[in-house]
Amino acid sequence: LLDSEVWDILSPPPTLPLPKPPVHPNGTGGEDQVNKQQLNQLNLILYGPPGTGKTYSVVDESLRVIDENQYKGLIGNIAKRQEAQAEFKRLCEQKRIAFCTFHQSFGYEEFVEGLRSDSGGNFIPKNGVFKDLCEAAKSSITMPAAQYEFSDAANYYKMSLGNVQATEDQEIYQYCIENNVIALGWGGNADYAPCKKLDQIRALYEKTNPGASKFGVDAILRFKDWMKMGDAVLISSGNSRVRAIARITGEYQYRNDSPLSSNYSHFRQVEWLLQDVSIPVEQILKKKLSQQTIYQFYKQDLLMDALRRYLHKDKGDYSTENYVLVIDEINRGNISKIFGELITLIEPDKRLGAENELRVTLPYSQDVFGVPKNLYIIGTMNTADRSIALMDTALRRRFCFRELMTQYGLLAASVEGVNLQQLVRTMNDRIEYLFDRDHTLGHSFFM
Repeated sequence: LLDSEVWDILSPPPTLPLPKPPVHPNGTGGEDQVNKQQLNQLNLILYGPPGTGKTYSVVDESLRVIDENQYKGLIGNIAKRQEAQAEFKRLCEQKRIAFCTFHQSFGYEEFVEGLRSDSGGNFIPKNGVFKDLCEAAKSSITMPAAQYEFSDAANYYKMSLGNVQATEDQEIYQYCIENNVIALGWGGNADYAPCKKLDQIRALYEKTNPGASKFGVDAILRFKDWMKMGDAVLISSGNSRVRAIARITGEYQYRNDSPLSSNYSHFRQVEWLLQDVSIPVEQILKKKLSQQTIYQFYKQDLLMDALRRYLHKDKGDYSTENYVLVIDEINRGNISKIFGELITLIEPDKRLGAENELRVTLPYSQDVFGVPKNLYIIGTMNTADRSIALMDTALRRRFCFRELMTQYGLLAASVEGVNLQQLVRTMNDRIEYLFDRDHTLGHSFFM
């Protein structure tokens, strides 16, 4: 038997007020339907009491955004929950989905960009999770200049065109893009075209570059002899991104009148397939990039399906890949501090390519930045958290809100003789009557 005082708390009063209809968190009780549909496509917040499955639902919502047709057998299928979670994890590893949690110490530097010290004690701009995902999303909608036919005989190379962090090296990349070439900075002022064997390359290199690094011999060999017509070259941007992809179209050339620095005298003609992009390495490669200037990839390390998506689109095909940023506990962070000037850019009509497209110049990197239309934001919000009262109004009006409440049908009807569904429903009725619906108990506490 329950103690009489406990029973008084659990028992609903003789008459309860009618349940209040769900109220939109911005207090309006509803919005223009067209605008709400637009918001729902890009910016969504799942809100409700604790334990109602908000973070749990993020997996299904993310898979729905990425490709609803492909994952329709997993979305909402409890029996295949582990399979859905595995796919969610795989997409996170490929940088199609990013996950972060807001808190009071989370700021603009972690979300957009900030200055970080490198090994030399210099402070350089470093991307945050939001900017990283935006750049990946923009890269997926950049159309190739030409299709690339994937041949079994073709090989794939990584190459650097100058130091991406050095301002003076930017002209090397720009010259190569504008003149459809790639340039090698190893080898010095010597023409290796007559060299037919490795020993000849080594002898000429040691003669013209006494005391220089022995890697130069390997670099010349790979650039001159290994690369064949039709091979693909991935141009790196640091060790974590690819900023251009080219196809080899010409043989090795030495130019003693090179417009670049004296080291860059060795060229090959290329056709640029992608340029000025920022593709996360994880999307197309199973390993991080090496710092070596030039080397050949093992084919088993390449994610060929992902490469095909980038390089085998029809010229008229502007279909894009969707990306998802998941922000857990979105109302616990200082929104104005975290988003900064980007709070305006997430609106549907302010996205890149939209009617009222906006771009801003970021403070640290001075990059001109905009938010692409294929980036979706899914946030979760615990309504029992007191900080919801402090939630930024600017954020409220830019998101569509979907309420998640307790699902009693997921609970057991009988646990050792106790009707769990009726027990939790009775407790929540009492909590809502005495306090409010935002502090009711979610079903996950009892599962």
